[in-house]
Amino acid sequence: MYELVEEAAQVLRNPTEKFDFDNPQTDPKELQDGLVETMEKYGGLGLSANQVGVDLSVFVMRTQDEGIVAFFNPEITQISQETEMMKEGCLSFPDIYIMLKRPKVVVMDYQTVDGEKRSIKLEGLGARCVQHEIDHLNGVIFLQRASQLKIERALKARPKERAKRLEYEQRRAIAEALRTANAEKSADSERVQADNTLSQNAS
Repeated sequence: MYELVEEAAQVLRNPTEKFDFDNPQTDPKELQDGLVETMEKYGGLGLSANQVGVDLSVFVMRTQDEGIVAFFNPEITQISQETEMMKEGCLSFPDIYIMLKRPKVVVMDYQTVDGEKRSIKLEGLGARCVQHEIDHLNGVIFLQRASQLKIERALKARPKERAKRLEYEQRRAIAEALRTANAEKSADSERVQADNTLSQNAS
């Protein structure tokens, strides 16, 4: 599993290198799996390779139909005139949220993990996520798309957002521990019943 680089890391501010399927810089399947695993660990909607220090043009994103998918060498070829405002966050800049205006619909060309060339049309949250991740691959962080006033407000609210996130994570950890304990208790109960049944049959 990869780890997120520090938010001041230069790799986040440099354009990434194109992935070469003829002479792969690394195994594309291993890269995809590592990004997926890391994204799930941190609970993101998308994750670009340079966010974990890998200088390659690829990101993974959670999709409605196919689960988490990797997009190699993505390029936006069309954008809609219609825009929408939406709050954005970023795994590389935890607890910072900013309202940003972006095109509502985009068309993106990309390659699959097998190098197959495809095109996809996205709208709403999917279109926004794609634009956010391709910005990353171009060395653009989402803060660069916001006014100084918005950035200052977001930084001021950061401690409060962090407290909310930690509280949520703590509640989730407690709920998970309770689920695990109940599952183990249920399994123990089933084992006892099975042992009793075997004892009765033997007698």
